[in-house]
Amino acid sequence: MDFVHYLILIAGGIGGGFVNVMIGGGGLIILPVYLGAGLPAPVANGTNRVNLVMQYIIALIKYSRSGKMPWRLLSVIVVPTAIGTMGGAFLARNMSNLFMHILLLSIIILSIVYISFNMDIKKTCPCDATVPERKMDWFTWLLFLIAGLYAGFISVAIGMIWYAVCSWRLKLGYVKITAIRIALGLVISVIALIVFTINKKVNFVDGLVLGIGSSIGAYIAAGLTLKLSKRFIRNMVITILSAAGIYIILFQIIHI
Repeated sequence: MDFVHYLILIAGGIGGGFVNVMIGGGGLIILPVYLGAGLPAPVANGTNRVNLVMQYIIALIKYSRSGKMPWRLLSVIVVPTAIGTMGGAFLARNMSNLFMHILLLSIIILSIVYISFNMDIKKTCPCDATVPERKMDWFTWLLFLIAGLYAGFISVAIGMIWYAVCSWRLKLGYVKITAIRIALGLVISVIALIVFTINKKVNFVDGLVLGIGSSIGAYIAAGLTLKLSKRFIRNMVITILSAAGIYIILFQIIHI
């Protein structure tokens, strides 16, 4: 039984880590895996940060070697993100299982709609080549603060939120946005993990096992972000998210 339990965690980690680096939203796969393994919602939320730290470290190392990391811009963005993350993680300490199930299902539906209509998910030309990058202003700073609050609370699909903000406000393309998502992902994961650990809401054994899988998935995805077509990425993510949504409805809410 333990072997099957850990095999499922590793498999779920690979899928979640891959999707998380590609476009974000890997937690929509990983959190249902934790819940299905019997972890209470707050513990599943906290434990999820263990594998996130692992996969973001791997992805950051690999992506940094490409020379695509906008370190100067990141040094500004990380401040409001970190502040928001601390507040969000504090608020999420006592989340109920039912609330998490409903929240995950809602985010899955919104994510599928967003990805389905965002045909330029891997758009790099106009933003990276012809449109000047914008500097951070107070409104953009506020948006990253709010995004950080959400990331600390549950983190699921935060990459999609960062994608929207970076594309809309900073006029960045897919490559730089991916770099920012990876770096900010590591920051928020470390902060949230500290908060959840202090409040004893982390199962480190399950987190480390699933983290092995998510690190593998993140490593593979970091090397493929420039190679796969936007249609393939979109269809793959929609398929996986749909499967996760069906699983939550049938086995977590209805309990068939």
